[in-house]
Amino acid sequence: MAPIEVLCTDCEQKSSCFKQLELEELEFANNSKVQIHYKKGETIAKQGSFVTHVLYVKEGLVKVYKELEDNTNLIYSVLPQGSFVGLSNLYTRDTFQFSVAALTHSSICSIDRDVLEQLVRENGSFANSIIETVNRETHHLRSKMLSLTHKPMKGRLSDTLIELSRDVFATTAFPCKLSRNDLAEFSGMSMMSVVRTMQDFIKNGYVQEQEGKIIILDMEALERMSQGS
Repeated sequence: MAPIEVLCTDCEQKSSCFKQLELEELEFANNSKVQIHYKKGETIAKQGSFVTHVLYVKEGLVKVYKELEDNTNLIYSVLPQGSFVGLSNLYTRDTFQFSVAALTHSSICSIDRDVLEQLVRENGSFANSIIETVNRETHHLRSKMLSLTHKPMKGRLSDTLIELSRDVFATTAFPCKLSRNDLAEFSGMSMMSVVRTMQDFIKNGYVQEQEGKIIILDMEALERMSQGS
């Protein structure tokens, strides 16, 4: 049986941005929205395609990544339930500069970009919330660029584990939803380098892998390596 689609007005998983909208505005957004379900590994958006909608992760876990010319990928972000994808494309007529794929079974709300732009123009609280969300995304990407270009491998993998723990799963014991290859693409490393570095972290008691979970045992050690000390 197909999952029942919930109206924006009744949804208990609304983003903080959508909580700023009035009932009529939620109905307006709902009329331009379609909810699509994706299996693990399925492509949600393809780099180079036209941006007509903004995506909202209602359920599941997705990765946002750049497809590089050497047939490798660089993962920008891993986004959990409650995240937007593509807000930076508002007020442009651009194509997707990245691809999006499901890391788990995911439910995605696809919302017409023109409708969101109209809501931004007409509702100041909604616009403010959207700007805050875009600013957080910009800060994250700048921090990511610094990590990838200036930190050694232990610092890069530490940053990845800290981000997964704090920003994605909100726990120090989180499920291994990313493969070793995903961790490599998220950290700007080769897969073998990730394997060796993880083995070193485990040997030194910084992390543990148990029953399909990564458990951070020494967050302070990871933070020190992230800071280069």
